[in-house]
Amino acid sequence: MICMPRVNSSERFVRRKSLKVLLYIISLSILLAILNFLFGWASKESVPIFLQPYSDIILLINPYLLYIQVALVIVLGAFIINSFSNAVYAYIIGLADQSAAATVKTIVRVVGIAILLSIITSILSANPSAALTIGSFSGLIVGFATQTVLSHFVAGIFILIVRPVKFGDIITIAGQTGIVKEMRIMHLVLESQDGTTEILIPNGTVFSQVILKKKIIIAPKPVKIEISMDSVPGRVNPGSKITFTGRLIGKDDGKPVFGAAVKVIDEHGRILSSDTTGNDGSFKATWTASKINPDSNIVRAYVKFDGDNEHQETESEKIIIELAEEENRKIRENESLKAHG
Repeated sequence: MICMPRVNSSERFVRRKSLKVLLYIISLSILLAILNFLFGWASKESVPIFLQPYSDIILLINPYLLYIQVALVIVLGAFIINSFSNAVYAYIIGLADQSAAATVKTIVRVVGIAILLSIITSILSANPSAALTIGSFSGLIVGFATQTVLSHFVAGIFILIVRPVKFGDIITIAGQTGIVKEMRIMHLVLESQDGTTEILIPNGTVFSQVILKKKIIIAPKPVKIEISMDSVPGRVNPGSKITFTGRLIGKDDGKPVFGAAVKVIDEHGRILSSDTTGNDGSFKATWTASKINPDSNIVRAYVKFDGDNEHQETESEKIIIELAEEENRKIRENESLKAHG
């Protein structure tokens, strides 16, 4: 319940920044086209008729048009890089930790600046082959870097997107077994099962090695059970048969629990009687009423189910049974007469 607003806020932020990037690109394209149309005329004769009144201003600005366009590209390009890197940061922080997101943001900015410099170089270069040479040289440098450090970075991005493993998984990779603790840009962090060792697996290895993922079987939670008791006489004669009847059913769904052992227990924990529930969850435990406490005619008992792998333990409310005192007196008198007879 607490995490949902954060996720929704992050998604809205990403969409807003992405929309800004799109608007900046469209605005830059429109402004460059307008500038080129208004001031891209090299001679007075080439200026359109409806712009002839402003031909002097146009010809005055025309030599500096290239630099104005470059300045515009730099300003709006900086806005584009900033908005795009912030959008990437907000997206990655929802998948990994803050340090990983900050690293990705920095790399995106560096790449964005490199692309911006290449565009500016192409605009300023009067010789297209020179711009091509600079671009090729830059690509060669990036290619060598990708083969070493950036290869793990690229793999880290794909791990965050594809998610071949998730936090808490127990995996074996490159001969190392551990619990997935963290997904960094350069490494997958595992923790040994005894918690004493932290294992760093290079991200490039994740896509080139077989991953063994331990399947965790979650045992079902025991169902809550209740005992539905039928009424029991509150006053009985000693020696009479008392039958405790009722049903053992699921508390939420009302399904009967069959084959379960139920016990009738007194307040001192002694078992008075027991039975096993039938197909409909019913039970019938019989007890011969007798005085348990010499100083009291009251018997307090309850029905209990100890629970099992599928069902929780439960017990009924206390049942109070009073043994008739008159009957007790007659029994004692009869026993006394027999003893003296």
